[in-house]
Amino acid sequence: MSFRLWVCTATIGFLLPATASADDSGFFAGLAASGGKAFGSSSTTDGGAPFAGGGVVDNVKFRGTAGFGGHAGYRFTSPLSVFVSYNHIRGGIGWDVDFPVFGISSGFKGTATSHEVMGNLAYDFALSDTTVFRASAGLGFSVNTLSSVVETDKGSGLYLANVADHTRISPAAQIGAGIHHNLTQNTILGLNATASYSNGFETGDTRSGNLGVTSINPYRIDDVFRANLEASLRLRF
Repeated sequence: MSFRLWVCTATIGFLLPATASADDSGFFAGLAASGGKAFGSSSTTDGGAPFAGGGVVDNVKFRGTAGFGGHAGYRFTSPLSVFVSYNHIRGGIGWDVDFPVFGISSGFKGTATSHEVMGNLAYDFALSDTTVFRASAGLGFSVNTLSSVVETDKGSGLYLANVADHTRISPAAQIGAGIHHNLTQNTILGLNATASYSNGFETGDTRSGNLGVTSINPYRIDDVFRANLEASLRLRF
């Protein structure tokens, strides 16, 4: 759904009377867009080519993230609802590696992408007949990929190599809280703050560049957390 269509739907909804009660039950489905920030660290002390003596990863930094997703579920006559969600989240990442044996350092930059699938529970606290405060929690898994990773010399900035992409599947969890308002009888607009854990990422085990194609010990990024602000549009059936 385009941003312009979303704005038009919201505007029409506010102009029309919202006749639906915030505690109506039934099936629902929706779309969401999000933006935020990720945080992580690394326990890698043996990364890179074995002959280099073991690279120590430090200074892990994520750039801003952007995402989109969807969800579908059922709301009971009580304030409880259950739903399945999917989120695609993508953002830049960088880290430094020191090779103590040779006294040199490399910088790495790439893209971190997650596909998160979760089962969720939500509970609504009514603020009015058409507005609720919703708290949610979910558990599932995340398909995490590091891609387009480029290694450069830390001192000069000169290109050294491309590191192979890699995908791993990790457990994931998320909590959220937000305000949801009935625009019309079957249209609900939401604004949520979420915090998620998607475990970690890992590079491939080869590099290609100044030394040709060589095998390496992968670089690992651990304990990745994300904080996001999410806007959603939900339709009730």
